[in-house]
Amino acid sequence: MRTALFLTASLLSSGCLAAEQDTNNSSNEISSFGHNSAVISVYHHVSDTTPASTSISPAQFERHLEILKEQQQPVISLPKLLDDLEAGSPLPEKAVAITFDDGYESIYTTAFPLLMEAGLPFTVFISTGPIDRSQRGYMTWDQLREMVAAGVTIGNHGTEHASLLELSDEEIRNEILAAQTAIDRELGPRAKIFAYPYGEFSLSATSILRDLGYRAFAQNSGAIGPNSNFQALPRFPLAGIYAEEAGVRQKYLTLAFATNIPSPIDPISTSDAPMATLSFGRGNYHDEGLNCFDNGEILELERNSTDDQLITLKPIANPHGRRWHYICTAREIGSSRYYWYSQPWFNPQKPQ
Repeated sequence: MRTALFLTASLLSSGCLAAEQDTNNSSNEISSFGHNSAVISVYHHVSDTTPASTSISPAQFERHLEILKEQQQPVISLPKLLDDLEAGSPLPEKAVAITFDDGYESIYTTAFPLLMEAGLPFTVFISTGPIDRSQRGYMTWDQLREMVAAGVTIGNHGTEHASLLELSDEEIRNEILAAQTAIDRELGPRAKIFAYPYGEFSLSATSILRDLGYRAFAQNSGAIGPNSNFQALPRFPLAGIYAEEAGVRQKYLTLAFATNIPSPIDPISTSDAPMATLSFGRGNYHDEGLNCFDNGEILELERNSTDDQLITLKPIANPHGRRWHYICTAREIGSSRYYWYSQPWFNPQKPQ
């Protein structure tokens, strides 16, 4: 169904469904692939005094907003972006959604005024436990009510920021529902959107969230499109070394592959060389320009003998920590933009 929606939206956005259009004009059809996509960024702290790995300075954040303006990128609300993608409606060219995780105080004191001044919508995924306890460094419910009144979207990040990989299925369900109960009690009924703590998820977790009616977000890089898994949507983390201007410019302009995954890929692995098989679909890029990497090391790509669209990523064993990703990119023909996909892996036997 999503493939059909993707095709319809792509053709509409390129005008290929017009009656007078030459239906054999395959070059126009291919060039539309990837352009009904969007980039979602994720921030945490906006401060000079918080941990560098999850922080961006106020000056850097303001520069990111300037980059979006310079690149003429429309920032739209996360619920609308998701609704349009799932409905097959075409998105604005170079669409972006901005999100924050955890509910830190600097989001209210620093990011909120900058985003309001720029007239940009955004989403905050909150962990409700620290807010209920009035924990230092977090926003208060009153501050969140003020943000909601200004049009900010509030999402679910669990109660205590526990990795879902450490919880049973019943505990996962209870964690999600308890946090949503607190959010709805304090702020009124909110959209059913969830951000995985630490970006970690399992097939079981995605199934639970689907059953509960949630759309959910990870923290692996990549653009999203109608073919994306709406219970494991990628977001670009922009903090620390990943907040530098050159990389931010490129990431905000990335395109979604028309990815098709024939069998669900379990992201949980204790192997240092897990394999994954998927199709990157059609796009305005050369097949030979598709490259995949594991921590900068290029991966072997093995095409299926009976279906050359199916590709298996075959890594060489490398030592990894608890979380890592395979990143696949291809440069769009005639532009400096890149199609971008990443496959996340998690080893829960290793420490956070």
